[in-house]
Amino acid sequence: MNVVGAIKRFYRKSVFTYYLCYPARLMYNFFCFYIIPDKIAIERKFHKLMGYRLDWNNLQTFSEKFQWLKLYNRKPWYSDCVDKFKVREYVTKKLGTDKYLIPLYFETQDWRDIKPENLPDKPFVIKCNHDNSSYRIVRNKNEVNWKEMRLYYRRRINGRSHFWANREWPYKYVQPRIMVEQLLVPVLNNGLLEFKFYCFGGKIGIIQLSIQKNGSKNFRYLNENYLPYDISYHIGEMNMIEDMPELYCKEEMKQIALCLAKDFEYHIRVDIYQVDRKLYVGELTFFDGAGFDIIYPETWNLELGSYLHLPIDKQ
Repeated sequence: MNVVGAIKRFYRKSVFTYYLCYPARLMYNFFCFYIIPDKIAIERKFHKLMGYRLDWNNLQTFSEKFQWLKLYNRKPWYSDCVDKFKVREYVTKKLGTDKYLIPLYFETQDWRDIKPENLPDKPFVIKCNHDNSSYRIVRNKNEVNWKEMRLYYRRRINGRSHFWANREWPYKYVQPRIMVEQLLVPVLNNGLLEFKFYCFGGKIGIIQLSIQKNGSKNFRYLNENYLPYDISYHIGEMNMIEDMPELYCKEEMKQIALCLAKDFEYHIRVDIYQVDRKLYVGELTFFDGAGFDIIYPETWNLELGSYLHLPIDKQ
């Protein structure tokens, strides 16, 4: 295992391996992704990860219905909503103000621009606009290996489109770029609160509250009135919050979520951060975990699916 880990680290941090493996990457992408039709690719991955085959004529769970949306709910403007850079303009237009945007320090389409002289002296987050989990937190730029950082983002910028992994169509035509935003650091004792508003047909269904405090993260599900929804339900491995913190800006958050969700006829998740009683829109999410996350118990997956109404649903 140590040998494998060492090889992976060498590959990720070496420019030599980046060029050496380029032909192999092209062949792999071509045969494993590009020539496979979207529907077949979705069916294969769903079967592999979920353990059973999709029945397109009887979609019931949240996970199953997401796969239909990937194939048949394709509107050009969706690409601007998953683009973490362009969505800033969308949010500003819909809300009539830019005060809910996380401050942006720098953005570029060239990985070579990621160097300390272009970046602030305060803590920040580097991330890509076109994928997930590419963020890097920098608290002191003088302690960073910037050569390795540039290589990392070179791979992220020049890699295959995020669309191909899970066939989430809105990502297909997003132009990759790198963004540098302010690191949200709460000063008050209630920690960083992240609210994920699951909206269906333009209305709020379920709210997931994530509390990041002292290096840990806890979750709770709420209904639209911010009451405990049902602590017997949980998605993945989550720790339930024993005591709810005092929540502020409730109505303001709800209005933000409703305003941003009203143009989505099926489903959208609106993420809002609350930091020292200030609100910031994080992102708009079409497909939680690409619809491949294991949701249990199964009754919870079915209940979420019942909120998501599709034209093919059986009456």
